[in-house]
Amino acid sequence: MFNKIEMIKIFDELFIKSKKYYNDFNEADGKIGDGDLGITIQNGLQEILNNKDNFTDDLGHNFMICSQAFVKKSGSSFGTLVAFCLMNISKSLKGKKFLTHSNVIEIFEICIITIKERGKTNYGDKTILDTLDLILNKISETKDNIKYNEIFKTATKEALENFKGKKILIGRARMFDEKTRDFDDPGMLALCKLVEGF
Repeated sequence: MFNKIEMIKIFDELFIKSKKYYNDFNEADGKIGDGDLGITIQNGLQEILNNKDNFTDDLGHNFMICSQAFVKKSGSSFGTLVAFCLMNISKSLKGKKFLTHSNVIEIFEICIITIKERGKTNYGDKTILDTLDLILNKISETKDNIKYNEIFKTATKEALENFKGKKILIGRARMFDEKTRDFDDPGMLALCKLVEGF
């Protein structure tokens, strides 16, 4: 059951993974951008953990703290998208003490809508949006004995494979055009590595 205690455990694990893959994230981002993705993720997660004592049983409240953490520690476009996603999730979960399967689906729907609107991103652009869409499809199809950690790990790897050899069609990466066929999208890569902590 996902509640306050599980939420803290997950963010602890995500922070561990952010340190493990810090250089990998920066390197991947450096091929098409500022090379600060590892910095953005680690700083945001560190700030969340700095404030975990302020978490309550209200998950909506906790996600708002997470959103504010990314706002405080990141000025990057990726960090801003994460902050908006967390903020919109917090509104949806206000007053909830644990998550149902429907809530999990709703969280991914919220992230997808937020990224499409704020990031001006479409399906097929080879971004984290495509990974989230694949995860959403898989968890929506699963009705019984749902193992979210296995779905997350399988879907994030599958999304990377699905876009091998395809161009990244959004953001600064467009300047590199054909070269991006040889690169993983940094956000997709980061999510794939981070979910090892689930």
